Amino acid sequence: MSNFTLRQLSYFCSIASTGSISAAAEREHVSRSAMTAALDELERALRTQLCSRHRSSGVVLTPAGDRVFEHAISLLREADDLEATADGQRLSGTITVGCFPSLAPTILPTMFTLFERLHPEVTVDPTAADQETLLQRLRSGAIELAVMYNMHLDHAFETVRLYDTAMHVILSAEHPLAGGRTVSAAALESEPMILLEVPPSAEDVLSYFKAQGLSPNVRLRTSHFELVRSLVAQGLGYSLFIQRPRIHQSYEGLPLVARALDPRPHLERVSVVWPAGRRLSSKARRFVELAREHAGSYAPEPLYSAPPDPAPSTTRGDPGADSRAG
Repeated sequence: MSNFTLRQLSYFCSIASTGSISAAAEREHVSRSAMTAALDELERALRTQLCSRHRSSGVVLTPAGDRVFEHAISLLREADDLEATADGQRLSGTITVGCFPSLAPTILPTMFTLFERLHPEVTVDPTAADQETLLQRLRSGAIELAVMYNMHLDHAFETVRLYDTAMHVILSAEHPLAGGRTVSAAALESEPMILLEVPPSAEDVLSYFKAQGLSPNVRLRTSHFELVRSLVAQGLGYSLFIQRPRIHQSYEGLPLVARALDPRPHLERVSVVWPAGRRLSSKARRFVELAREHAGSYAPEPLYSAPPDPAPSTTRGDPGADSRAG
């Protein structure tokens, strides 16, 4: 049996996650020499090199290091669960959750409130980022879960469906196109657009117009969700969103309207996401359970009539494939 310790595995995971021995030492509140010694001892115990060390580029995992990292994360989470079970403890500690920026204000506060009420010893540590950053942080173990759209996911990730929604247009209440129930893409082509430039939402918006043979008139670009809403409310343009807050006004109190698009865009799925095959901690499994159970409390009201919903609630990468949450 290999003679390694959970502490060595924990330090190694910190090195892998941060890409730097110095950064890992700072995170774990130990000296750099202690971190290096733990890595050396783990490599000797496993009789393999786990990473290459470069002064210029930090630490790069070897193929063996990648494999050990995946197993180590799951093993450390299982060890935490075992300790809690042995002591008869309630859920406690911290769960790190990433979220797509436009989803965070509507989903994360609900989850904070639920955990505070049901599991007061659990702290939810949130971070908001674009999709590619969230996926990178999931792979590195910097976050355990992410709430995001299912756009461009592959089978390297497992997902649990929260709700489905569809792209729509937001307009100032005074906009000439705000009077109807739907707005055609063709009618928007010459209107000034305020583009929410957060990938992959921006690409999805532009692809929608391209599919109709149209080229939108992009006036302004910004990555700030509420700034887009405020600019639209001031009458400076329209925007296309997927997420729809239940409050129909900007920060300044100016009214906004949401209208369905014609032709109707495809459904977008909002899910909890984590790396496929990686064990979730008991706290994370509980988060997934509560997020799915209470999805109706933060899902936007539908703008489109009777959307089809044939997909299962839990998937691996592709919304058509079954998996399980833990």
